[in-house]
Amino acid sequence: MNSTEPTTSYDHSAGPPELQVPGEVGGRTAAFTLRPKFADSVDPGPLLGVAVRVATHFRIPLTFTATFKQVTGERWELVRVLCDQDDYLASVRAVRPQVAPAAAKVLEEQRAQMEPLFAVARERQAAYALAEVYRARNAAADAHRRMDAAEDEFSLFEVCEERAATVLSQLSGRPGPLPHSGPPVVRSTSYGRVLLLCPVGHLVQSVKAEDWSGSQLAARCADPAFTVTCHGQTGEPLPH
Repeated sequence: MNSTEPTTSYDHSAGPPELQVPGEVGGRTAAFTLRPKFADSVDPGPLLGVAVRVATHFRIPLTFTATFKQVTGERWELVRVLCDQDDYLASVRAVRPQVAPAAAKVLEEQRAQMEPLFAVARERQAAYALAEVYRARNAAADAHRRMDAAEDEFSLFEVCEERAATVLSQLSGRPGPLPHSGPPVVRSTSYGRVLLLCPVGHLVQSVKAEDWSGSQLAARCADPAFTVTCHGQTGEPLPH
């Protein structure tokens, strides 16, 4: 429901509230639809605004949208005027200069009627902001859980943090990123190759499928104690 008198129990699932009033643009009958809005990226914010949709007729049906923002006090300032029709049309060029003054006049006349809609718009914007709060809280909780899990894993090695930090610094000084070492992952492709990957999926070796079966490398990969090492996106080639 697009109500002209929203209350605190307004059902936001019905869409943004709007106020529809009749009027004139340059002596021609027009329908004005006023809808509160907030600027998306404003610092400081939030900045209240109103989009005034103006439907009129001059040779052809014309529809404009005049957007205003609230500045000092209760003063409204025009942001822009857009038209649904092609700006090169003579009818659009003739009517456009009259749209902003007419929309500003209606906005001023309907100030009292718009106050309840502004309250609903603030509720709507607050809901969007709360969604960001929820996302940030969830991200913080996930990060906290990952930190706890990482600290628990680190404690299993029984190495003090100071010594581990020294080792990390030494490893980080090597060319390329930290190595990934562990049991290999073997994958067969649809183009007749067998890929030997490190534990995180970086390629260590590529072998023809017909050369893989019964090879020394296949036998080594079957050994649970066999490991491969990867220094970034590629691994150390292994002897067949």
